Amino acid sequence: MRTREDYIKDFHEAFGVDVHSDPTVQLLKLRRTLIDEETKELFADIDTAISCLEAGKEVPRELYANTLKELADVQVVVSSMSVAVKPLKELDTAFKRVHESNMSKLGADGKPIHRADGKVLKGPNYASPDLSDLVS
Repeated sequence: MRTREDYIKDFHEAFGVDVHSDPTVQLLKLRRTLIDEETKELFADIDTAISCLEAGKEVPRELYANTLKELADVQVVVSSMSVAVKPLKELDTAFKRVHESNMSKLGADGKPIHRADGKVLKGPNYASPDLSDLVS
C-alpha cells in the first residue's frame, strides 16, 4: 500500500525537487515557508467558516470544499518536508506511533479527559512516542 509520502516522492522526482537531501538552511527555509503559506490559507478558510457561524449563517458548501483542498495542501507540504529532508524519512511510521501514543491519553477510568475547550488531555497512563530510531 502506498503512503502519502510515496506519492509526494513521485512528484518530487518528476519535478526535480529534493528527495532525502541533507538539510541546508535554504532547504529548511523553503520547507518552513511552504508550510506557513498553506497553513495560512487553511486558517483563512476556518476563519471565514467561524464568521459565518457567528453570524448565524450556514457555511457555504464551496467553502467546505475549499477547506478540504487546503487541508490536503497542508498535508502535501508536511509530507513534502519528510520526503525532501534526509533525516525525516519515516513520517508514516511516526504518525502511527504518535497515534498509538495519543490513544494512551485515556484517564485512569478508561475515559477521555477534556480541557474546557474540548482539547484531549494526557491521562496518567500517557506514553510519549519514541521516534529516535526513525531519523538518520
